[in-house]
Amino acid sequence: MGEAPKGEISASKVIAFIGMLFTVYFAMIFFYNVTLFTGIFVLWGIICLLIAFLIFITLGLISFGPLSKITYQWWILLIFGAVLVLIAYFYISYYLPAILILMAAVIELIMQKKPYKASKMVAIVGAGFAGYECVVLMLSGITLYIVNAVFGLILIIILLLLIFEVVDFKIFNYSWWVVLLIGFVIFTWISPYAAGYPVLGYGGMIILIAFILILMAF
Repeated sequence: MGEAPKGEISASKVIAFIGMLFTVYFAMIFFYNVTLFTGIFVLWGIICLLIAFLIFITLGLISFGPLSKITYQWWILLIFGAVLVLIAYFYISYYLPAILILMAAVIELIMQKKPYKASKMVAIVGAGFAGYECVVLMLSGITLYIVNAVFGLILIIILLLLIFEVVDFKIFNYSWWVVLLIGFVIFTWISPYAAGYPVLGYGGMIILIAFILILMAF
C-alpha cells in the first residue's frame, strides 16, 4: 500500500494530528516554567511549536502556499519524534508527543509495505505501556496500587487475547466498546498512579487512541 495522498485521511495521520496537539501542549509546559527555571525554555517551546506547525502542514488539511509542498513522509515524522525525545530527556520528562509522532512514523512505514489493522498496532503499544505501568505499581508495595495493577493486568491480557484472536470469548470480541472500556479503566486507575515514573503514565491514552481509530474503521 502506497502513501496516502496529501490531504487524504489515514490512521498514521490521525495519530500524527493527535501527537501534534500534544506537542503544542509540550511547548506550553516550557513557556509556563520559564520563570521557574531558565529563559532557554522559551527556545525549546518555540522549537516544539515549529515542529507542531510543520506536522500540521504535512497533513495537507489547509493550503499554506509554497510550504504546502512539504509532503507527509514517515522519515520526517521520525526526525521530529527523535528531536522531541531528546528535548524530553534533557529538560522535561514528557514523552507522550514523541511516542505518538514516532508511532505515526512507524505505522506509516509499515502500511506502505503491507496493510495491517492500525488500531490493533496502537492497542498493542498501549497494552505494552500499560502492562509495564501495572508491574511498576505492583512493585510499589502500596496496597491500593497493587489491587489496581492486578485488575489492570487482567484487562490487558484480555485485550491482547482479543487482538491476536487467541481465545473466542463468545460474548464479546475486539470492538470499539471493549477497547474504550479497557482504555478508560487504564487511563483512570492505572496510568495516573504511574505517571510519576519515567516514561510511564501513557498506556491508557494510547489505548484510547486505538478506540478512536476503530471508530474511523482503521
